[in-house]
Amino acid sequence: MATPAKRSFRLTGAAGPPVEVEVTSAAGQRPVVVLSGRPKSGLAERFARAGFAVVSFDPPGAPGLEIVLDALGRGVLDLDADSYALIESRDDGSIALARAAAGVCVPGLVVGDMPVELAAAAIVQWLAKHLV
Repeated sequence: MATPAKRSFRLTGAAGPPVEVEVTSAAGQRPVVVLSGRPKSGLAERFARAGFAVVSFDPPGAPGLEIVLDALGRGVLDLDADSYALIESRDDGSIALARAAAGVCVPGLVVGDMPVELAAAAIVQWLAKHLV
């Protein structure tokens, strides 16, 4: 299994401040997980070792998410974006709900305050069922 590598990007959009993005992935084509908000320590690496490419960014919010998803779709992040899931660390699920209200159907999951390993195991299982 390849060791996950990290790359950083600074993205700009038409409105709002620039968005700092980190991509964590091992080699090869992988489904993409977008982590919105400050991810729990070690979570991106755990997902990468489980076979996913991870795009994480902070601050969370709809404008930043749109910039990240646009860059992902245009290939700016050097990832194959045929499929992706959105995971947000906010308890209210506001980003996923806003996207659903706008008619955008994206597999999504909200992560609360569970321990990292428990959260990672549950999320990997969910991603394998819904994304792969």
